Amino acid sequence: MKFCCSDCFNPKRDTFHSFIRKNGFASDEECPYCKSTKGTKIDVDILGRFIKTGIDRAYDDTGSEAEGHLSIFGILNDRVILFEWENHREHELTKDLFEKIEDVDRKTYKLKLESEGDDEEQYRIWRNFEHDCKYFNRFFDLTPRGSGKTNRRTDMLAKVYDTCLKNLKEEIEPGTELFRARVIDSKFKRGRDYDLDEASIGPADKLNSQAGRMNPEGINYFYVAEDEATALKEGRLRANERVLIGRFKTIKKLTVIDWTKVNIYEKAVDIFSEKYSPKMAVYQDFLRRFAIEVGKPNETEKQIEYVATQLVAEYVRGYGFDGIKYDSSVGDGFDVVFFYGPDITPESGDFNVLPKYTDIAELIDVREFKIKIEYFLET
Repeated sequence: MKFCCSDCFNPKRDTFHSFIRKNGFASDEECPYCKSTKGTKIDVDILGRFIKTGIDRAYDDTGSEAEGHLSIFGILNDRVILFEWENHREHELTKDLFEKIEDVDRKTYKLKLESEGDDEEQYRIWRNFEHDCKYFNRFFDLTPRGSGKTNRRTDMLAKVYDTCLKNLKEEIEPGTELFRARVIDSKFKRGRDYDLDEASIGPADKLNSQAGRMNPEGINYFYVAEDEATALKEGRLRANERVLIGRFKTIKKLTVIDWTKVNIYEKAVDIFSEKYSPKMAVYQDFLRRFAIEVGKPNETEKQIEYVATQLVAEYVRGYGFDGIKYDSSVGDGFDVVFFYGPDITPESGDFNVLPKYTDIAELIDVREFKIKIEYFLET
């Protein structure tokens, strides 16, 4: 009997490891693939049939090689990310798992379509959406419906919202403390160019507003972090820079889309789970790609890179949400972007303006200090 062990595989694949625990056996013998003596051992034939069931649940056998079709190893290694990254014998293990089932070098697969009317391109939903936003049709509602694919971007967001986003609603309670950091220009002097007040630590006014991950130039939202450490790391601070750090407290209940909870769909996109849903696999990829894009460094010289995430944010704002909560890419905490702007008086009551951030949060204190070492340097 050939066997492998649980340590050969990605520890985050819970359903997969549950199967190994249920159908495997304890042994101190060294695993021939990963060399571990601690993992639960299992017959490769039994495990191979379980994997094949998962592949058949999510993929169709194409019977031929074609562009976009995947090999079994491609599915397990690139899509499912099944193997432990230190297991350098994953190709050999894949062949042994399928030795009595099929030829892993010849069979190819493609994702199942949800229904006959589905277009296979929706499985590249984020890539299509991002391309359209950057290079094809940037603004909502300017192109009449019924004219080709010009509205597919809006349709994509509507499907993502109805299927996923409305289930990610979360309320931030009054009294929640949040933090915001701002680097002070080396030429600025306190009392002349800035003070330890709301105007200095709040969002910039429209004339000084730069594009961010969620906001286009001229429309400045209120970005805050869960804790002071996360706020400082988001600033990518360098030695000898001066920084303001403000502590805010929310003054009313706020409703946000909580992007940190997208893992609630984990079972729906796990091909080894009986709850797997082809539809959710499509939209989970959109959510994941959005999270990746939001986590990229904010580089103002590449503003086009944020067009897609900015439009998603504006779409969410249109449903009446106060903001979006998302995992920080540099800290252990989370960030929130609130759809509220600087505390200014509009020139005329005839103009639409963002609500003032002081409508939702009050400044508790603001401090200034100099960074002694590199706090975070993007590599």
